[in-house]
Amino acid sequence: MHRLAILICFLLVTAPGHAQISAKELTFASVNDCMKEAIGTNSVENNGPVIILFCNTEKARTLYNFLGRKVRSEVVQDRNGKFENRQFGNNACYHRVEDPNGKAVDDFRCDLLLTIGDVLSDQGEAK
Repeated sequence: MHRLAILICFLLVTAPGHAQISAKELTFASVNDCMKEAIGTNSVENNGPVIILFCNTEKARTLYNFLGRKVRSEVVQDRNGKFENRQFGNNACYHRVEDPNGKAVDDFRCDLLLTIGDVLSDQGEAK
């Protein structure tokens, strides 16, 4: 058993360590995780030719932070509070930093828009 432990340690130490993952791949993985969460929690809205997927909490926080490497945040104040928004394409992630009363909060949400067109929407007719 002792020899097996030594062999495993040796293999771990000598294994090549150049399996690096790029920021782009991590961002795509975060988008994928957000979509999975939205589907798993039924946080999907069918809006004709567009499907909107919503993710919250850690999945949204992770995606928001990865986007921060390339996308600057825009501060927005509205009736729901104060937000730092990061928009990418037709999609966006939001970090709510204050509630409507000005109290500090730390909430995240991402809205991913998937354009499917009229053919795949409920409005499209089979031909």
